[in-house]
Amino acid sequence: MNRKKIALIGYSPANYFKSFGETLEDSSFEVFWVHITRSAAIDHRNLLTTPPEKILDTTENFRPDITDIKRYGKELEELEYLGSPRINDIILMDRILRNKSYAFALCYLNHLQSVLLKFFLENSIALVSSGRDSALQLISMLVSNKLNIPWIVPTRIRIPQEMYMFTSGHTTSTIINIRAPNAKDRLWAKEFLKNLNLKHDKPALKAATRNLSDVLKMMPTHTRLFLSNLGASFAEKGNNFSRYTVFDLMLMYLKRRFNMLALKIFPPYSSVGKQPFCLYALHTQPESSIDVAGSYFSDQIALITFITRSLPASHELYVKIHPTDLDGKSLLFYKRLARLPGVRLIYYDVDSKDLAQRALIIFTLTGTIGYEAGLMGKWVITFAKNYYNSMPTVRYCESPPALPALIEVLLKSKPPDDLHDRLIEFMANLKAQSFEGEFNRMYLPIIEPLIKKDLLSLQEAYNCLYYLLVPPLSSELAYRKN
Repeated sequence: MNRKKIALIGYSPANYFKSFGETLEDSSFEVFWVHITRSAAIDHRNLLTTPPEKILDTTENFRPDITDIKRYGKELEELEYLGSPRINDIILMDRILRNKSYAFALCYLNHLQSVLLKFFLENSIALVSSGRDSALQLISMLVSNKLNIPWIVPTRIRIPQEMYMFTSGHTTSTIINIRAPNAKDRLWAKEFLKNLNLKHDKPALKAATRNLSDVLKMMPTHTRLFLSNLGASFAEKGNNFSRYTVFDLMLMYLKRRFNMLALKIFPPYSSVGKQPFCLYALHTQPESSIDVAGSYFSDQIALITFITRSLPASHELYVKIHPTDLDGKSLLFYKRLARLPGVRLIYYDVDSKDLAQRALIIFTLTGTIGYEAGLMGKWVITFAKNYYNSMPTVRYCESPPALPALIEVLLKSKPPDDLHDRLIEFMANLKAQSFEGEFNRMYLPIIEPLIKKDLLSLQEAYNCLYYLLVPPLSSELAYRKN
């Protein structure tokens, strides 16, 4: 049997994803690994039995040379295509690279292009599976497109949990169609909507520090993470471009503690008012869901300013703090928001579902609150290309000047009469493109390993995607999900 060659981009730590790789190998895949840091590649070689030639350390032989910026720009331009992020956009999407000099960033990205092209070609890679969190992963998308290699991203549905689909680009709107929805999918969708209880069906949130007791509770976890990074730093000498240094992590930790203290002493929040209002829920940042998928609107103060400029004077804008990122933003950030005309800054513990139910319009980039509001039949305006933009009451706004007219229309409109039927069709289609289980349980407050159900689902999913996307395709060979 021919082995199906797949490259996994940024799947680390390797000991966590060992079962992921093994389950693909058991399903006749030949797995190649691409790591963003030297320590991740070293750990992989030391802990697992993967042959060294199947592991790419993308930092190896990287020697920054910022003297030939013109050539780097010209070579990287060849990767850009209509619909993809520009190279400059990728630099700003990456939470570390955006703080480096432009010349250094171009040099590093050109290095990534070179090593990925070589690795993919030499190993005849036929399928690339990646996330969308880093410059490495985004450049792998552009390189894959140049070589006509399918590039896929497993993407959580969020509600219901333990259900995921695949996308073919850096936004979640690029859903890969597996099959047409059938009667069984529509029955599932009807039952899902009938039993939907958004108070109960909450997306999983990562652990967060919102007060002193949380700080103390998470101290052991933070200590372990710090020591782990300290150990890795010995292998990462000179690498401050694809990882946070120990100093960076210490500074970020202290900054969060300072932010928490300042917010306790000078709380900038407002109480809920009596005027009609719309709602924007702040996103955690840095985070790929906003910095990558919502890149052009990733400056949240600027985005909220656009929104409040566009609202009529009779309506307020409630800006709700994210429950896992209270101390991720400074007192100054919150005060700047609170000073905007018509804005009320709402504390994180006010119930989001109640606010969304009462709000006339919910604004979001990629947030789960937009998806939840769409399921409620509420008007939603998004500023990113999301998988849920096709819901009956969700509208995508591409540019700020279009926002006032869109708001005006929605404030005067009612949801469509066939809302329920269209929601059933939306959810049935989502079910048809999805798989049950998880591809990664590291996002949970307590990290859990992948379970047997996950691994069986991954075998089905990756076989499905391989035969669907990798040529030659024929009706006889194409795998179809039952």
